[in-house]
This record gives sequence, C-alpha cells and structure tokens, in this order.
Amino acid sequence: MTIRKGANWGRQIARPDNLVYCNDDTGASILITNNLLKSLELPTIAIRKSNLARVLGIDGAKVTPDTTTKVLSTLFDLIRVDYLTVKGTPITVFGLGYALLRNSWWHGEIVAVLNESFIGDWDCAPRAHPNDGKLDVVIVSSKMKPSQRLLASRRVRSGTHIPHPGITIAQQTYFETTIGAPKMLIVDGRQISTVKACEFTVIPDAVTLCW
Repeated sequence: MTIRKGANWGRQIARPDNLVYCNDDTGASILITNNLLKSLELPTIAIRKSNLARVLGIDGAKVTPDTTTKVLSTLFDLIRVDYLTVKGTPITVFGLGYALLRNSWWHGEIVAVLNESFIGDWDCAPRAHPNDGKLDVVIVSSKMKPSQRLLASRRVRSGTHIPHPGITIAQQTYFETTIGAPKMLIVDGRQISTVKACEFTVIPDAVTLCW
C-alpha cells in the first residue's frame, strides 16, 4: 500500500536473517533487474550508501553483526524501463531511484524519470517520494540556453530550479518517449546503453528495503 500524506511510512522489525546487502543504489538495481528478468523472488535488501535513504534523513543502512538489532523496513516502488537500442533490440531494466536520458547537461533535451527527488546532490524533483505510486518526470527543453542551464544547475541543489519556462515536471504512472537523436540511458548512476525509445512504468510496493 502506497503512502498517503501525513501517514507513517515503514515499520521497525527484527533484522531478517537473509538480508542482502548492496554497496549502493547501482548494485541494488542490478540485483533487482537480474532477479526480475529471471522470474526470481526479490530478497529484502539493505543499501549501505544510498540516495534513496535521504527521504528518511540518513545516508544508508547500518551494518551490524547484532542479529537482535531492529531495522526500519520500508516498501519502495520500482521504475520499469523498457527501451530500444539504436539497433532496435528491446531490453528491460529496473531502477530504484531514477532513470535519465541525455547526451550533455549543456545542450539538447534531457529527460529524467524519478522515483526519488535526488540525482546525486541535485534535488531535481522536490515532490517525489519512492512510495507514492508515481513517477516524477522532469524534462529540460532542448531550447534552454547554456547560460540558463548554468543558473539552474546552481539552484537545483536546493530544489529551487522550478518553476522555470524551460523545465517541465509532472507526476505520472507511465511515460514514453521517442528520441530524435539517440541518447544515453542512465539508471541509478549506471550507463546502460544508447537508446532511441523508452517506456517508463512505476511498479508500486515492489521491493522491501531495510535501514
């Protein structure tokens, strides 16, 4: 069940014996993709260093040998990314935090599909939450000038880059785009492939993360 405004999120539980640790969001999304593509059950995951954890006011899961320690268990949505390579091959990957389409920060259209608000230190989608059953889609217009992008890059760390006439943002459960010039697809910090079309679908309550 996705969160509602003002509702508590997560619950304290005994640390699972089979808890799987990943070093970062990239490692977790690779693990999740491999399991889902093989139709395997997803394990409960703890991420040592995670941008996703910012929504909880921490930077990652604590690693402790004490099996009696309580952990915070939270349900997170996933981003399903179905894309076409430049050769027309259809491929699917899954992301936890964000998917990004761009060739350069300084020119051309940029598309970011977020399950959380942050890409690195940039607060790109201040309203995003990883358990609201929605994707935040941020699009930087190809007409936005480098000088405007420089100013926006200075303001995006505090989430004050919007509203801006060259940046659109919307919350959706599904988004698709056909790309004029092929763009690099990046998911949770990992360069995936140069692609020519993408579909993004939210999968609510898809994975349990412990902190």
